[in-house]
Amino acid sequence: MSPRRHLLTAGAVWVVLSVLGIVVVAGLQIIPVIASREAAIENSAFVLLTAVSVPVLMLVVVGLAYAALRFRAPGASVAGSADGMADGTIDGPPIHGHRGFQAAWLAISLLMVLGLFAYGAVGLVEIRGAQAADFEVQVEAEQWAWHYAYANGVRSTELHVPVDRRVHLVIKSDDVIHSFWVPAFGVKQDAVPGHPTQIYVTATHAGTFPGMCAELCGLGHTGMTTTVVVADQAAVDAWLSNQPKPSAKPSPKPSPEASGS
Repeated sequence: MSPRRHLLTAGAVWVVLSVLGIVVVAGLQIIPVIASREAAIENSAFVLLTAVSVPVLMLVVVGLAYAALRFRAPGASVAGSADGMADGTIDGPPIHGHRGFQAAWLAISLLMVLGLFAYGAVGLVEIRGAQAADFEVQVEAEQWAWHYAYANGVRSTELHVPVDRRVHLVIKSDDVIHSFWVPAFGVKQDAVPGHPTQIYVTATHAGTFPGMCAELCGLGHTGMTTTVVVADQAAVDAWLSNQPKPSAKPSPKPSPEASGS
């Protein structure tokens, strides 16, 4: 069989396996639970990256498998060959680079990298979105718990946010570095002492979702979990109105000396 025929055969196998792999990957949901606009964008990016990697993987696998099966040594030949090896096997003829192939390889690799960079840049802009929100919550981290403060003064240990509304989370830490992470939202942001950080998220599905600290923060790190409740705006407003407001601090009593004077 001529070298061109070998190349065409291996190339056909590579194309078939690549197409099948891309079809399988295209139907995957890589993020287990997608409950926000941001998580959907990230899942699309994961699917694209995986789909692009399939032809590269198949190129390596098919090349190795075809070479191993089609060009393996037939067995020991007559001893005493020119190379002096005891079993008589010799290396194949040397080959040299192919400028056309090398140029095509570099061009395709460059286009892939530039394309993925452009796609990633657009995705980052979409995730950040407009720096404006319909609902804001102050997220406070401490060893080893999360606390939430709302605009009307309510404080809680559960995060309640409205569905289909852009939520602004301002994240602070009272002690060490923590990281606020809700896997279903696809967002994660460090909580740095003395340096407030922020993220924006738009929940798209109502329900209850787990959150956690994603930064090792001490002995109680694994227990630093939280609950995020997503409901419609009316339900969130009703929940906020039913929560006890923090009582105002009583004014200090006048000292006996002041009252006597």
